[in-house]
Amino acid sequence: MSLLDAPRVSPPQLPPLIASDPGDACDGASFTEAQLAWSGADASTIGAEILDSRVQRLPTDTLHARRLRLAEVEVADPVIVTLNAPRSNWRGVSVSGGSIGVLDCSGSTWRNVVLTDVRIGYLNLREAVLGDVLLTGCRLGTLDAAGASTTRVSLVGCVVEDLDLRNRKGDHLDLRGLDVVRLNKLEGADSLVGATITDQQARWLGPLLATALRITVTEEDQ
Repeated sequence: MSLLDAPRVSPPQLPPLIASDPGDACDGASFTEAQLAWSGADASTIGAEILDSRVQRLPTDTLHARRLRLAEVEVADPVIVTLNAPRSNWRGVSVSGGSIGVLDCSGSTWRNVVLTDVRIGYLNLREAVLGDVLLTGCRLGTLDAAGASTTRVSLVGCVVEDLDLRNRKGDHLDLRGLDVVRLNKLEGADSLVGATITDQQARWLGPLLATALRITVTEEDQ
């Protein structure tokens, strides 16, 4: 496999949908071919599944979604403070626009997932398994992928202020579309092994990489 292989992603192919307000207590529920719009501020979908559906509106405050399964799902313009979805499973998911304060998908599995033009304050992908994932035009306060496993993961036209890749595993992480100018710290420099960056990014990252690797850089003697 080439290190420059692009993510193999495709948008969900949705059937005709039936509008539904799931309510605030949906633990273990199953939704199929639905257009979901939560009307409240908080809801729980722990252990639930959403298949072949579109999420038109999330709860405005918090969605508790541990172990949620999403397959062939569109999420349009989400506006939510906290989407708490550790150990969830996302396959064939497209998220576009909107703003999420905290998206916690630690320990989750993402396959064929696209995030486009989304603002996220803190994206938690610690210990996640990420395959064929594409982030385009996203603005992230913190991208925490410590301990994650990455296969064909790319960031295009994205701004990330804090990046944590400690103990990341995997051969393919394409960071060429990441705006490193806006980074104010870099953790886990050793886990950039196998990543692809541009010449300009290498120049910007030089001092940060030196600090992370405890390399002392001094002026040459005159």
